[in-house]
Amino acid sequence: MIRTCQLFSALPCIAFVAGAAHAATADDPPTIEAVVEMVSEYCGSCHGVPPPGLMPKRSWPKVIRAMADLSAERMGQEFIPPEAVRHITAFYFGSSPEELPLLPYPETPDDALTFRAADVGDRSPLPMVIDIVPADLGKHHDTGLLICDAESNQVRLVTRTGDAWRERVLAEVPVPIRTEVVDFDRDGDTDIVVAALGILPPSDQLAGKVLLLRQNEAGGFDKETLLDGVGRTTDARTIDVDNDEDLDLVVAVFGGGAVGGIVWLENTGSGDFRKHAVLGVSGALNATPVDLDADGRMDFVSLIAQEFESVVAFMNRGQGKFEQMLLARAPHPMYGFTGMKLADLDSDGDTDILISNGDALDTQADPKPYHGVQWLENQGSLKFQFHDIGRFYGAATAAAGDVDGDGDLDVLAGSWLNYWDDPRRQSLVWFENDGNKGFSRRDILDRPTGIVALAFEDVTGDDQVDVVAGVLRLDLMMRMMRGEVPEGAETRMLLLERADAGTTGGPFEVDDD
Repeated sequence: MIRTCQLFSALPCIAFVAGAAHAATADDPPTIEAVVEMVSEYCGSCHGVPPPGLMPKRSWPKVIRAMADLSAERMGQEFIPPEAVRHITAFYFGSSPEELPLLPYPETPDDALTFRAADVGDRSPLPMVIDIVPADLGKHHDTGLLICDAESNQVRLVTRTGDAWRERVLAEVPVPIRTEVVDFDRDGDTDIVVAALGILPPSDQLAGKVLLLRQNEAGGFDKETLLDGVGRTTDARTIDVDNDEDLDLVVAVFGGGAVGGIVWLENTGSGDFRKHAVLGVSGALNATPVDLDADGRMDFVSLIAQEFESVVAFMNRGQGKFEQMLLARAPHPMYGFTGMKLADLDSDGDTDILISNGDALDTQADPKPYHGVQWLENQGSLKFQFHDIGRFYGAATAAAGDVDGDGDLDVLAGSWLNYWDDPRRQSLVWFENDGNKGFSRRDILDRPTGIVALAFEDVTGDDQVDVVAGVLRLDLMMRMMRGEVPEGAETRMLLLERADAGTTGGPFEVDDD
């Protein structure tokens, strides 16, 4: 089972480490062995000890100071003495490189696929499309794309007639981040469950919500609040936890600081929901239902970021109880997990786990050479084997689909943090599956920057599956924070087709998972 943060039970080791830290004086400085012990005990009290090579030396003093302040906030008292902070800072500053190594440019074969790209829908001075879901909302609506737009704080339905795009606002929502289309009340009309972050920047404010957009007889949507007063909420998924044939929900609350967790909402059948705590740490990015052990009870899997950087299964043991099982943990606490999808990447009939890591916003915001995409191969009996797919700066999202039409699942990945001044650094790439668990990177495009959402759907109506990409411009946000004013309107979404679409099969085929 995964451990919760040891800071909440770390008092015994405070006395032990404090004794070691204060054993040295100005006339008797600590040995390197003593400093390494400080690093191990203090920096390893809540997560794995980060190696110095994760950041350039100029960044370590600020990060260590921030970690000392955070630990004091969580403990309610000073945890790392100032003298220890000074020695730990010197250790990391002296042991880290001036600059991190740059990722090499991939080699692109002469016969690599090329793609056509066209704008989808409206443009915006500050694109912030966080999520895109293909949606059939029933007889009152054309089939289209359900999008979470954090710039307008709206959930919208985007439809296409001929070459014209139309966007209809379904609800005003504070920073919507995920939607699920489902007949929640089993009345024959399709409803929408929305997870609302509430506010975009990392914060411990209780701004998160779970909303239900209940479709009425006229085809409109009545907004109901299912959960509020919680931290920044990143996911809400329907699941029948207690096998009583109504829909409950599992909710991931990323939060920030000491706020966050995972809960499930029990549908009492009378219109009310009873909240049950499942995990009490910040950083949960998703809660994806799946029956991992094929026992007829729905479990769920969550990717937990922050200092935990773990993939955790929550096994449904009946009577509303979940057992936590650690499936995988990142090699260090600055890995920066960003997203997770379920897909059968090796085509063996079971559910594998596709993961992206590319978040550097909590520490030093430069792209990192350890960012990229990987997958966990399901080997049965709740055992998963790690496989690297490829390194990719600022990987914000990844999705599985048959890009080249050869019958296996390739992987698309979008970046939101990159060296955008370099035209050879890409915002969207695909990793070609060789059919034997190996992947080779292929570039698609370098503009627009900041692709964080991907959806497979035949939006052109030609019986060929396309890709729609959602854009979130962190670079523009940072410029605005410096007082710059963006000029003009930017692409919010892109439609991507293979340049040879219509010649042999479709441009994409999508995994049903």
